[in-house]
Amino acid sequence: MSNTWNSSAPYDESIPVLIVGGSLIGLSMALFLSRQGIRSILVERHPGTSIHPRVASLTARTMEIFRAVGAESSIRRVEPAFSMDSSVPLAKSLVGEQFDNLMEDFSGYFTPASPVHGSLIAQDVLEKVLLELSAQAGGEMRYRTELVDFEQDEEGITATIRDSNSGESRRVRASFLVAADGSRSGIRKQLGIGHHGKGSLGHFISILFESVESAQLMKLFREREAVMCFLANDTVKGALTPYAGSKARSDIFRLDIGYDSEKETLADYPEERCLPLVQAAIGIPDFPVQIKTLLPWEMAARVSDRFQQGRVFLVGDAARAQPPSGALGGNTGIAEAQNLAWKLASVLRGESNIRLLDTYDAERRALADYTVEQVIMLSQQRHSVGSKGITVNTLELNMGYRYSKGAIVSEEDEDLPLVQNPQRWTGQPGTRASHFTLESQGKQISSLDLFGEHFVLLVGPDGQKWLDAAQRTKDALQLSLDIYRIGDSNEGDFIDCEKAFCHAYGVTATGAVIVRPDGYIGWRSRETEEKAQNPKQVLTQALSTLLFR
Repeated sequence: MSNTWNSSAPYDESIPVLIVGGSLIGLSMALFLSRQGIRSILVERHPGTSIHPRVASLTARTMEIFRAVGAESSIRRVEPAFSMDSSVPLAKSLVGEQFDNLMEDFSGYFTPASPVHGSLIAQDVLEKVLLELSAQAGGEMRYRTELVDFEQDEEGITATIRDSNSGESRRVRASFLVAADGSRSGIRKQLGIGHHGKGSLGHFISILFESVESAQLMKLFREREAVMCFLANDTVKGALTPYAGSKARSDIFRLDIGYDSEKETLADYPEERCLPLVQAAIGIPDFPVQIKTLLPWEMAARVSDRFQQGRVFLVGDAARAQPPSGALGGNTGIAEAQNLAWKLASVLRGESNIRLLDTYDAERRALADYTVEQVIMLSQQRHSVGSKGITVNTLELNMGYRYSKGAIVSEEDEDLPLVQNPQRWTGQPGTRASHFTLESQGKQISSLDLFGEHFVLLVGPDGQKWLDAAQRTKDALQLSLDIYRIGDSNEGDFIDCEKAFCHAYGVTATGAVIVRPDGYIGWRSRETEEKAQNPKQVLTQALSTLLFR
């Protein structure tokens, strides 16, 4: 396969990356590529962004990802309030007796391991933010447009897309195709990629409703400090979730209940049946509500057997579907998109061999298997033993995982776990680069603010040899490489305010670390003396390994 993109072929249009599916993960993918300077076309068969609030929680790790592409401030401007004292009660109703708190630990959203906290922004609001930011960065979105068919060859993808308004079809040539087309992915089916896992775990209906007393209803949630509430009474069992209003819509609420999909359809849930269910969930008879719409959905556990086939990549629900327990589905998909985006960008810029793209499947699929297994366990533990029996740690799942193989230079002297508390990692290749506070010209930033677009070389206070070698290595490889010396005083590019760098990254003052564009450690040398006398040779070998050159 060729490493470079050729736009000269006679098609209606040519693009480096074609993204199919314009929901949360597809829009994230478009934004990440745009920030890397890579043009894309996103096609979505629906007329616009989501009208369903769906995901309403972004973890601290996900907010780190959005911070790296300049999206954090835009999200903060429209998100609702969120406190680390929040809860997920199990109660008779929203105003009724509480039996348990099924989420006392919000460390996945508020953790000293991160400079940011999570967000309760709803998906319909978030998608509008991502759409605007991606468009500003050069991404092209085409709604009411569907993928008709595609085929791939050694050099790229030829796809036919159709505008449902005009009926016009166009042939698009792309170097790569990203399938973000959901759990029923037509692209995955055309490729013949199977899946494994427990399969269907139940069918549910989301009853979306509004109220003229929405302020009072929101107050009831605030009084319990509840981000959502599980319910169990004689009339209804399910989950009640509030979604704060935005410029685009008023407050909206969602009641999820189970139903028998083999015996019932949405027609069996008219308004006169739904109203009593909603009012029983609130716990106030005759509370005024207006049913907006009903949406069926399936809780499932399925992981695709492959996340890549040639030049086609699966992300989000197209790659794996998992129960909503722990609210990690969207967060996991965003991490998948980030992992793939920088690799596509590196290959398209000619910096990496195309074999780098094989590491997307190698890194993300094993983690998907483990994450799906864990969220199933979390759902079972909540149901069977309650909060006292919960052993699944969502912070570890979302921020503390390790890539054991892929675009990393492994160290052979340690037997490491797949996941653990992120603060326990100390710079091992394949783990998230740790946050610590830096200062430059009187301004403090997080170490994470150095990552996001290029590879980054961090050098200890006494690592001058690495600095001398890095520029020569960068020029020889024709690679974008940001180089920073972390010092104890004004001698470095940044002052290590807490003298945390060496411990957090497991190096001596003469050591060095390479951090990938996604903020994961690709390589480290604990000290210059532990290897050959030629730091340039060491750096060249490390970067060549990471880039498969």
